[in-house]
Amino acid sequence: MTEDERDGRLKECLTTVRTLEEENRQLRQSADSFGQLAERLNQQLTRERRSADADRRRDPRNSPDRRSHSQQP
Repeated sequence: MTEDERDGRLKECLTTVRTLEEENRQLRQSADSFGQLAERLNQQLTRERRSADADRRRDPRNSPDRRSHSQQP
């Protein structure tokens, strides 16, 4: 292998490394963004569940309490 061929291979390797580093940076940034989105969605879901639970507790039951039937002989 000549010196020019080695230089060419070295340049190719350096280009590949730079490309992979940029791809890695972009993937990490995407992962961070996805994690933030997932956290916001989880928080909103938690709020909605709490709100739905509070609404159920405020509304009277339309059917009799099932627990009262289990106490009868």
